[in-house]
Formats: sequence, structure tokens, C-alpha cells
Amino acid sequence: MNPIPVFSPVTGIDTTKAVVDALADGWLGMGKLTQQFEAAIAAFLGLNERRVVAVNTGTSALHIALRLAGVGPGDEVITTSFNYVADHQAVRMCGAEPVMADIGEGNLAIDPRSAERMISPRTRALLPLHFAGLPADLTELYLLAEDNGLRVVEDACHAFGSLFDGRAIGSFGDLACFSFDPVKVVTSLDGGCVVVPDTESENQLRLYRFLGVDKETHLRYQNARAWEYDVVSDGFRYHLNSVSAAVGLSQIARIREFIESRQAVCTTYSEAFSDLSWCKPVARSFADVSPFIYSLRVLEGLRPDFISHMDRQGVATGIHFIPVHRHSHFRNCRTDTLAVTERVCDEIVTLPLHSLMLPQTVNRVVEAVTSFQP
Repeated sequence: MNPIPVFSPVTGIDTTKAVVDALADGWLGMGKLTQQFEAAIAAFLGLNERRVVAVNTGTSALHIALRLAGVGPGDEVITTSFNYVADHQAVRMCGAEPVMADIGEGNLAIDPRSAERMISPRTRALLPLHFAGLPADLTELYLLAEDNGLRVVEDACHAFGSLFDGRAIGSFGDLACFSFDPVKVVTSLDGGCVVVPDTESENQLRLYRFLGVDKETHLRYQNARAWEYDVVSDGFRYHLNSVSAAVGLSQIARIREFIESRQAVCTTYSEAFSDLSWCKPVARSFADVSPFIYSLRVLEGLRPDFISHMDRQGVATGIHFIPVHRHSHFRNCRTDTLAVTERVCDEIVTLPLHSLMLPQTVNRVVEAVTSFQP
């Protein structure tokens, strides 16, 4: 029996055709397909005045969003240690320092009270993660930002399609960053985007995205090049190519189907595990969640035994995350008391979650989990 992986992207004939058509078109760099992908993202999120700028990775999105927010040398950005290191590296790429607040027990997102304790005269921005698609407490975070003159850069890389108070994450607020890497709900092979509140911000990000060249976006969206141009700002080579955009377009056309299938799997998992005394599902309701991963907290120091058991059952597991403050490169960062972070990071386990997951695969995962005998 084949092992069940943690991740398994859906790449059917529609995605294959999109790649072949993009290759046959002959324009492989950033072009009209990139513009179409941005428009599809905006339509899905229900944007009106807000704008989308597509880039080559979620990390690139975080970097240029932080630059747009004015983060620079000597500044601090408050985030969490419970995250992948991309956020912290993006802060460092701006010449600033990440400061790590604790997380809350409920959604495992940044605790606004902990974030408030960590504000200093050097603080420039808040960088909350919507873990596993579960929204952070944006009401409290935006109030905190307003009271202290801070920008908010939402790490929504797990949350494409999640709702907060009935509105799509990214459709309101300050800056929101999404990822379309190989294992996300929607993939563009690799890619990401920043959603910004106005055209001025959009234009600045377009310069950051393509080496500060002033004419590239307009002409390349027509599959053309500028042979006379000026370089008017700092910039990076972060643009999204046409093949990746074509993949993204084929995927976003099925986004509702993907999300609904994942919600159903997560609901099945949480119902099956609700009476197990040795574990705790991170979430039980998924009505407004676009689930990127499904996580259990394995209690009482049982995680190593549980992972070994799952391996014997042919079911892969993951750990999201090793806390960033334990990495040698970040161990000297300023942190709050990370009591919840420390506990959660020793308990958390990721189970397989795929779009359009077959019922027999779901059942195998459920049977593997429920057969564990502490």
C-alpha cells in the first residue's frame, strides 16, 4: 500500500494544457498571463479599489510589502516565532530585526496583548500569520496598529480564501501577502502576490518587482519589451513568469472546489478525533476557513511515539513549525515570554490534507490516528 504524503497538489489535464499553451505562445517571461492571473485573484477576493501585484514567491511578496510599509535599517517588526522562517528572513532583508511575540491558544496566531508588550520606539510594523488558514484577530491587531502608528503586513500565505467577519482576507486592511508555492491550496508552481490598498502602492511594488525599471510592467503585459527605459527606484528580480501564471490561472478556476473538498476532510478529521484524550485538534469549525494544513496537538509528550506509529501505518506527518527563536541565526532576537509557543511547538503535528482527497485515503488517515495507543 502506497504511503500517504502530507501534501499532494492537484495538477490535472487542465493544468497540463495551460502549461503547454503557455509554452506554445512563446512568451515565457512576465506577460499578459501574469496580468490575467492578477485579475483572477482580484475577482476571487472581491476587490474593488484594492490592487494585486503578482511575484515569483511568497517570500518575495513579504519582502517588498515590508519595504512598501517603510521597514528599513534599525527598525523592528513584531511577528511570532511560530511560523516558517521566510517572514523573519524578509524582515532581515529590509535591514530590520524581527521581534517575536507569543501566540494565542485558540487560533495559534499572534497574541495582541503579547504584541503590545513588545512595541518599542523602533517598531515599524506588525506581521501576523493566519496559521493553517485560521484568521488572526485582525480587529484587535488593527486597533493596536492604529493606536501606535504601525503598518500591518498580513502573512496570508496559508489563507487564500479564508474569511474574517464575512470578508475575504486581503480584501480589506493594509497589506496582505499570499503564496502560491507547490503545496498551497492554489499553486502557480511557485509564486505569490501582495494586495495593496491603492494604485500608488501598486505602482511602487511593480517597480520593486522588476529591478526599478519604469516601463516594464505596462509593455510586458502586452507581451512586448521596452528598449528605452529608466531605472527610477530600488528593485529586485521578483516578477512572475507566464508559465507560472498559466498554472495559477488553471488552479484558481477550481478554487471553490478545492476549498470545499478540504473543508470536508478537516471536518471529518475533527469529528473523528474529538473524543481522543491524548490529542487536541487545532480547529473544529472550518466554515470560513480555506484550510492549507490540518494540525493536531499531541499532548503529554506523546508526539515522537505518535509520529512513529503513523509512519508504521504508511501515513506521513509533518511539523509546522520548528519555532524560529530556536534557530541559531535568530536566537538573539528580542522575544516576549513564549510560553504558549514553546508548548505548542512541542505538540503540533500536521496530517495529510489534499484537495479532492479520496474517501479511502481520508479513512486510512483516520484509522491510523485512532488506532494509536498511548
